[in-house]
Amino acid sequence: MNAGYRRQMADRTVPLFSIGAVARMLDLSAATIRTWETRYGDVVPQRSEGGQRLYSRDHVEQLRFVKEQVAAGRRPGEAHRLLAERVARGESFGGTRLKILLAESRLGAANSLKELLGGDAFEVVLATDPVAAERAFHELDPAVVVVDGADDAFGALAERLRAAGVKVLPIELLERPLALLEGLRPALK
Repeated sequence: MNAGYRRQMADRTVPLFSIGAVARMLDLSAATIRTWETRYGDVVPQRSEGGQRLYSRDHVEQLRFVKEQVAAGRRPGEAHRLLAERVARGESFGGTRLKILLAESRLGAANSLKELLGGDAFEVVLATDPVAAERAFHELDPAVVVVDGADDAFGALAERLRAAGVKVLPIELLERPLALLEGLRPALK
């Protein structure tokens, strides 16, 4: 994996996501996001050379904050005013970090996953054997479990977790970072 790409993923201000991707992540319409940008001017994405809106992870969290405020009964204008106040105070929007259990013993993928996802938004917990992975799962209640399915014992754990309705992703997604992020999208909501 390209080290420069991993650094970009860890930097919360790098413009990475199209308006369509942000709309899917937040379950908002692209038209709503554009309207909020035009009307309130709090979350203004950068533009690609072709004029496409590109949002950073910080932008996504700010839009998530506004969406949550509106869902709680505030009017959009009030939600954006609260957003502007938080930005002015330098407050974070990430809330608690999303927990990801990485169950693998042979690939040493924990550091790559931590670099890819960025240390401030995600907490990556490594379990190097199935017993530790199962214990960590019950103790931490992670949003997502990434499993080395090539190991039969981890494969059996993955099947038990899937049967229980847990989001289990294959470790091979680390080779395809965008596919991993897409797999994490439902947990980010």
